[in-house]
Amino acid sequence: MKIGIIGVGNMGRLHAGLIQSNPRLELYGMTDMNVARAKEAAAAFGCAAFDSVEALLASEADMVFITVPNTSHGPLCVAALQAGKHVFVEKPLATELKDAEHIRALQAQTGLHVFVGYNRRFAPVYLEAKRTVSQPDFKPANVNIIQNDGDMQNPAWLTDIAMTGGFMYDTTVHFLDMARYLLGDITELRALGEASFYPIEDNFAVQLKFKSGAFGVISTCGHASWISPFERVQVVGDHKSVITEELDSYRYSSGLGAVVEGKQYATLEHNVKWGYAQMHDHMFNECIFGGASPQNSVDDGYKVVELIEACYESAKAGGSIIRFDA
Repeated sequence: MKIGIIGVGNMGRLHAGLIQSNPRLELYGMTDMNVARAKEAAAAFGCAAFDSVEALLASEADMVFITVPNTSHGPLCVAALQAGKHVFVEKPLATELKDAEHIRALQAQTGLHVFVGYNRRFAPVYLEAKRTVSQPDFKPANVNIIQNDGDMQNPAWLTDIAMTGGFMYDTTVHFLDMARYLLGDITELRALGEASFYPIEDNFAVQLKFKSGAFGVISTCGHASWISPFERVQVVGDHKSVITEELDSYRYSSGLGAVVEGKQYATLEHNVKWGYAQMHDHMFNECIFGGASPQNSVDDGYKVVELIEACYESAKAGGSIIRFDA
């Protein structure tokens, strides 16, 4: 299967390495808005360099990886599907709901695969948390998620909405997805947000209600200083708790007076700890070649775009409740 990559920055190169590690795949070609950088990367990986996205989409590539700034994801997904290519797109699926709707419709119409870069779903620490909270006697009632960045000064484009789509489309997108992954569909939310220290909204508190009846909170900001943990997730059940910190640490209390269990993942190889290797295995060996349903599907991508737009809408209205179809 021939794979092309659109965007040869850090993520494009990470995926290129993983593609080349799969004997069923051929890294066919690369393109980038910086043609010289595309040629340099293609030479390093031993594949073709294309002068434009259009040229790559007109090629023999069966699938493209989209690893460019957020606001280009939606239009490029649409173009790739219209060209008959399977798609992997780094998160988010899009930064406008209309683009996400168009992508979802095209995927249903064409039957092509669309995978979204929710690598944390495949990271060992979150897989362990998912297994635990899915036990029948856990009975999840509450989730509390903290996700902070230390600053938004470097790189400077972090505050450029024309590239990112907004603060919540950068990293927080993963944790709206993680809330759904751990506790299921969200039926309503309300959000408070403000521009605290940067020229864009950089500080949010989001309340969530789930179809199951559980509820939760996501607190996220872009100015916390670089103090760990940058991400912390706690799910509370019937006198039980799971806590994860970063992608490194898992702790579980199975009941009152129980010995707290712990697991550490900090020393795992990077692509394994972060779930990238497992995500590739799932997409190709399990889904494309094996026929399984994707765990990082276009619908999962769409839902989070819908949630982020609702967060901004709610915050703009002073924290109004936004409801979704169950």
